[in-house]
Amino acid sequence: MSDDFQLYAVYDADGTLAGELSYLVGKLRGTRACALCDISHGWNPVGKKAWRDARQGARNLLWLHRDEQPEVLRKVTAGQLPAVVLVKADEAAILIDAVALRGCAGDFAAFEALLEQCLAKAGMAN
Repeated sequence: MSDDFQLYAVYDADGTLAGELSYLVGKLRGTRACALCDISHGWNPVGKKAWRDARQGARNLLWLHRDEQPEVLRKVTAGQLPAVVLVKADEAAILIDAVALRGCAGDFAAFEALLEQCLAKAGMAN
């Protein structure tokens, strides 16, 4: 992959302690869901091993909570989280939407395959 773009995986949850606790309570009650949370963490508070391992080597993919987004992302993701956003030449667009992320069913390998497929379609693959 070229390095002239940046990818952001944006959770539909806040990164603060209160945000994390709110999400957990909602998840336990069945009133909150975030497909990216399921992909990266599931029920493991430190994250799935496959996600932790892949995150170490990922050059172009940053994982952010919704309250950590720069303004360029907030404008694109408003009401559409979770999502993976592609930023190139200071322009942002959703590369993978919430529906497609739910289709991964919490499987990190399925997410990686989907990401590669979407990058190829966007002309950003190796």
